[in-house]
Amino acid sequence: MKRGLKLPVILTFIFLASYLIYFLAIGNYEFTSYILITAIVFYALIKLDKIYNFPLYSIWLFVGWVVLHMLGGSIIIDNQGSRLYAWQIFNWVGDPYYLLKYDQIVHAYCYIVISILIFFALKKHFKNNQTNALVVFTILASIGIGMLNEVIEFAMVVFADASKGVGGYYNTALDIVFNLIGAIIGALFAKKNS
Repeated sequence: MKRGLKLPVILTFIFLASYLIYFLAIGNYEFTSYILITAIVFYALIKLDKIYNFPLYSIWLFVGWVVLHMLGGSIIIDNQGSRLYAWQIFNWVGDPYYLLKYDQIVHAYCYIVISILIFFALKKHFKNNQTNALVVFTILASIGIGMLNEVIEFAMVVFADASKGVGGYYNTALDIVFNLIGAIIGALFAKKNS
C-alpha cells in the first residue's frame, strides 16, 4: 500500500462497519446494501490503485463521498421520517423538480470523484496528445457508472422497500443530470491537474 493510503483505508472501513451495525440495528436494508456495495467498490479502488496509482486526493475525495452518502441516509430531518437526502437546500425550482436538494449535490460530487478516478485509470491507455479524447471517454464512462447507480437505486425500491427514500421518475432523471454535471466537472478538473 502506497504512502498515505493507510489512514483513509482504515477510517473508511471503520466508518462503514459502524454504519453497517447501525443500519442493521434499525432494519434499514437499503443502506445496509449500499454499505456492502460501497465497501466492495472501495476495496476494488484500493486494489486498482496498485495499477493506476491514483492521486491520494482522489482517494480522500471518495472517502468524503462515503461520509456524505451515509449521512444522507441516516440523518432524519423531520417528523415524517424524511432523510437528509430529501433536504431541499434551495428552493430554486419547486414541484416536481425540487432544485436544489442534498441528493443532487451528493450525486454531482460523487461523479466528480468517479470522473477523476476514471480519468487517471484511462490515462495510461491514451497518448499525451489525446487528452480531449481522454476527457470524452472519461465522461462517457462516468455516466455509464451513473446509469448503473440508478439501476441499483431501482433495485433497492424493488428488493429493500426503499420507495420512500429514492423518489420517482423526476428524481431519477435529475440524478442522471447531476451525475453528468459532476462527470464533466471531474473530467475537466483531472485534465487540468494531470
